[in-house]
Amino acid sequence: MIFAKDIYYPSRYRHLEVTTLYKNILVATDGSEQAKNALEHAAISAQKWGALLTILSVVPPPTPMILGDVQFGRDFSLDLEKTFTAYHLGVLDEAKKTLKSKYPSVSVTTQLKKGTVALKIVEASEDEDLDLIIIGSRGLSGLSCLLLGSISNYVVNHCKKPVLVVK
Repeated sequence: MIFAKDIYYPSRYRHLEVTTLYKNILVATDGSEQAKNALEHAAISAQKWGALLTILSVVPPPTPMILGDVQFGRDFSLDLEKTFTAYHLGVLDEAKKTLKSKYPSVSVTTQLKKGTVALKIVEASEDEDLDLIIIGSRGLSGLSCLLLGSISNYVVNHCKKPVLVVK
């Protein structure tokens, strides 16, 4: 265990009596390779600090789909949302099983939210008990980043808690 006296703290934290740096870590995942890297890093950090690890997956809202003159209706959107939800539940289940087998000492919980991914991650980060948010980087660059934006960039710029972006 690392103690407060062994770590440099910015002046705004020096008055706190801290025995461990992180007690609750949130990691966001969508099942991508970058998210798996973030998950691995989060598990190692949780094990090192003895922290509770919460795995979050966000089901994005289905976008209206138009193909030529045909617009897919509400039933298609509901089916698509069910498919997305099942996928993200599978991602959470696989992540939890993997971490429990590789890091049995880490306490793991899961959360599934629905909505805009970046907004839901920031919303989840506002939990008072949360100490660190870990997310994967998609590595967007150039024109695609300018047009699409980046979830990790949004979270870093809007979250009030420390954020670790893992490549």
